[in-house]
Amino acid sequence: MVARLVLAILLLGVGGCSSLKVSHDYNPSFDFSRLKTFAIVYTKQGNSPMQQRIVEVLTKEFEAKGYKPAPRDKADFLVVFHTNIRNKRQLVTDYQRVGLYPFGFGSYTMVPVQREYEYKEGKIVVDALDPKTRNIFWRGIATDRLQSFSDPEERLEYARKVAKELLKSFPPAKE
Repeated sequence: MVARLVLAILLLGVGGCSSLKVSHDYNPSFDFSRLKTFAIVYTKQGNSPMQQRIVEVLTKEFEAKGYKPAPRDKADFLVVFHTNIRNKRQLVTDYQRVGLYPFGFGSYTMVPVQREYEYKEGKIVVDALDPKTRNIFWRGIATDRLQSFSDPEERLEYARKVAKELLKSFPPAKE
């Protein structure tokens, strides 16, 4: 019984640690049912291992949804992604006890203490656009606090998780 309680608390704690935020927007008048093939377009400059991972996981997610990769000039829609890293700051206020006697005896008061934490926030924006008009008909944005990973496989697994969440609403549910 105690083991189950500890396991439940650990699972809730792990799930609660994620800071991944995902949002979507789309053109409701666009006909998503005509889409069968896609091409991922990205800048060749700065072709980093992370960009390669992003292309790989986006391709696999679109394929899992039934879309087929195609050459850029034959694709029903183009996928473009942009990444950005920003330095962020978070101000946290804690309250510390200040008193006259040790161990909490006697009179004391609570004093606010503020600490500032700096961290890096990563963002990926994925756009789906019509190759004929070049109009964006769907956009997904994922933002998360950057994490450090010990090996490339962990990075790839995290990229898969982000891509899955990001493309969860592609295509949007019919209303």
